[in-house]
Amino acid sequence: MRRAMGWLGVLAAGILGLAPLAGAETGVTDDTILVGTSQSFSGPLVFPGTEEVAGMEAYLEYVNANGGIHGRKIKWKWYDDGYKPQNAVANMKRLVEQDKVFAVLINQGTSPVLAVVPYLEQKKVPLFFPFQGSSRLHGKKYVFTSYTYYDTQTQIVTRWLLEKKGFERIGIIYQDDAYGKFFLGTLKKELEAKGLTVAAAESVKRGATDVSPQVAKMAAAGLDACLLALVPGPGAQVLKEAAKIGWKKTKLISSGPLTDEKFLILSGGVGEGVWGLSLWPDPVNSPLPAMKEYRDILKKYRPGHEPNRYNLYGYFYTKLFCDGLEAAGRNLTRDGLIAAMESMGRRENGIINPASFGPDDHQAQDDGFMVEVQGGRFVPISGWLAVRNGKLVETPLQR
Repeated sequence: MRRAMGWLGVLAAGILGLAPLAGAETGVTDDTILVGTSQSFSGPLVFPGTEEVAGMEAYLEYVNANGGIHGRKIKWKWYDDGYKPQNAVANMKRLVEQDKVFAVLINQGTSPVLAVVPYLEQKKVPLFFPFQGSSRLHGKKYVFTSYTYYDTQTQIVTRWLLEKKGFERIGIIYQDDAYGKFFLGTLKKELEAKGLTVAAAESVKRGATDVSPQVAKMAAAGLDACLLALVPGPGAQVLKEAAKIGWKKTKLISSGPLTDEKFLILSGGVGEGVWGLSLWPDPVNSPLPAMKEYRDILKKYRPGHEPNRYNLYGYFYTKLFCDGLEAAGRNLTRDGLIAAMESMGRRENGIINPASFGPDDHQAQDDGFMVEVQGGRFVPISGWLAVRNGKLVETPLQR
């Protein structure tokens, strides 16, 4: 009888070790936390998606190798949506209803993210730091956003061009979807406030490979500057076509995912002199201690992935998510994590300006700085730029 009871006790202990504790939150067991994401492992954003996940996994493995968080290791489930909203929704349902994830971390793409948020809000599953910049997600309880919203990015760039450079004839080539139209709409408002209009605008269908008609029309418009609100593939085609026809008098301005050296590589290295808005220090050359730590962790846990702004994004926001888990304590719940994130205060991170959140503000960043392509890399040409109380303000960069 003692032997039978002993065997049952061992079995029960094993089951309890694998199963959620009584009353525990979905996705949380005594020794694990399960997170998930829907990402672009195929389609036009395959490089950003793959690299973001490399940064995510590098930091998660670093955390797990150092004991996890409050004794729990973090596990994950990743699914491919190919940058298609309908696939992203299907992936969310699988993650929530079948896999039973605790939270969703770093989904990719404006349209896919906007498609999944209503479902996640209904299920009260938190979404942390999706790679998108739509201000439509502002103020949602179960969503924490990451980088500077697209409309704010456009405000910063447009005001910098108008006020610092004296430009007036500004145009835009934009992706013909929700992503591109955020930039277009804000550009119109900013110029109208100064008594100006968009000098020229051309749209590009998602996945397009031939942008020669759009580039030809913009080159003939006599622009001072042209914003590129595109994903890397079509954006690189614009640079190639501009070089081909000798379009040099207009300053091309990268934005969003274009301000990364991969965009320049795809263009065949013809981006010298391009300006852009960057949200990150140089991932390869920055001497900041926190950036050196990022490179060391990436090299150790994801060898073969060279530092870039996409895996830096995945690394940084996974780290910020884990900071929230640490602050939430051992008795981890979804609402408890949200409350902990909202009460952490301004946290120095050594990479961007301090991030802080509150009940009415779940946005991590609202600024950026202008860069220029010099020698094949984006080099800062301004300090941190932000719109405060309706005015463009500039503060020094960390060096």
